[in-house]
Amino acid sequence: MYDLITVKDLKQQLQILKAYKKERVDLGKAVVKNNLLPDLIALCHPESGVSHQACWILEQSFLLYEKDCYPYIKEIATLFTLSINSSGMRSLTKISSILVKKFYKVSKNKSATTDQLSTYFQRSIREQIVEGCFQEMMDHPDKTANLAWSTLTLYELGKEFEWIYPTLTPLIESILNDDPKGYRSCGSNTLLKIKGVEKVNSR
Repeated sequence: MYDLITVKDLKQQLQILKAYKKERVDLGKAVVKNNLLPDLIALCHPESGVSHQACWILEQSFLLYEKDCYPYIKEIATLFTLSINSSGMRSLTKISSILVKKFYKVSKNKSATTDQLSTYFQRSIREQIVEGCFQEMMDHPDKTANLAWSTLTLYELGKEFEWIYPTLTPLIESILNDDPKGYRSCGSNTLLKIKGVEKVNSR
């Protein structure tokens, strides 16, 4: 549907984009095939007027062509420190949850994909994602998907940053006290996993 598009075409399509998966997938494919990832990421910025729609498409581009997005991880991480609305952050936190899980995955035989990710996913970039995910959990405790993706992201990052679990635990407990629908399983399971990690570390 979107075989050949320009930056102008992309913004026009984002302005009329509806929440239909097929349209998102088609546009996500077209962005990568037309080398428009830098332009799409720029459109994710709040001042673009199509920020959350651009984030939706960035999610699809990432899911479809993950390795093509690796060279732009730094620019993607910068988005976590901006005032992007909850709809856009839902897509960004889903991307981060995939990235960090893959990054910290223990593997005896490192693949080319893992090495490539390590090259681009620098510590300062991970720190930006930490900041954004904590902020999202505090700002939108009523957005179940955002909470879940942010929690899963921070759990993985807590394997590296020792201060995360002591900060994340009371935050999850506070959110669970309000009995948020759809988040109880994720929040409770994460607390159990954190306790397990802390128990092992204390031996």
